[in-house]
Amino acid sequence: MRERVERNGAPEESAGDLGTALLQIVPSLEEHVEDAALAAVRRALTTQQNAGPLELARLTDALVTHCANLADGIETIPPERRPVRGAGALRDWATLQADGPGNGPLGSWSYARQLAMVARSMVTALRDHRAAAEARAPYVDRPDLPPLTATVP
Repeated sequence: MRERVERNGAPEESAGDLGTALLQIVPSLEEHVEDAALAAVRRALTTQQNAGPLELARLTDALVTHCANLADGIETIPPERRPVRGAGALRDWATLQADGPGNGPLGSWSYARQLAMVARSMVTALRDHRAAAEARAPYVDRPDLPPLTATVP
């Protein structure tokens, strides 16, 4: 939708409002962040037990960062609309944050794998929520209400 805007006394054409542009950009940014998280998940779940300590530390750091960002996204979903998987992932994320890696020779490796599984659940929950929201898209002005029906005189 093009609008006429006056700048410095001369009419110009505007491509639309910022809100429309943001609605197009934000999903692509979300998908980019989710894809990066899933790449880290794949690395963690395919890493063998003999990964070097520096490699494992970098992977764990990346997963912690992804989990924190994804948790922020899930927390923006109203609790009554939050997918069950998302609520469970938030609970598991809180537990992993509180407990940290376990002691023992496989503690750090197991911690990275658990973070990866939580991150994967978070991505799935966010994508499920987005798909459900897109299914409700025809009812943009009334997403919490049933669809309008035709009135019969």
